[in-house]
Amino acid sequence: MHRDPCVIDGIHLQDQAITESMGPIVDHEWEHLAPSDQMITRTRRRLLMAARALRDQGIMPPGSDDASVYRGARNGYFVSCDTSDWQQVYASQLANGGASARLHAAE
Repeated sequence: MHRDPCVIDGIHLQDQAITESMGPIVDHEWEHLAPSDQMITRTRRRLLMAARALRDQGIMPPGSDDASVYRGARNGYFVSCDTSDWQQVYASQLANGGASARLHAAE
């Protein structure tokens, strides 16, 4: 069997290769982002503000003093044949512990 030397096996190695080959940090000031990118920009802004507050004023980042606030956080996806509103179906699955649908941890 001939293996293509240009193929990177596995998502983790592919992600590492892309991350390491991105080059210098990009100036995001002039990006033209879609509304779906708002969470990314807001998260980036909050992280920068928290890092600057720690550096300049010694203020600890939000949530760093009480790790218990993160214990209820969940992520992942599920597969369901239910055609109802997805947010209601997802809330129902979380409330039921995922009994009627396959819940998967995100990679």
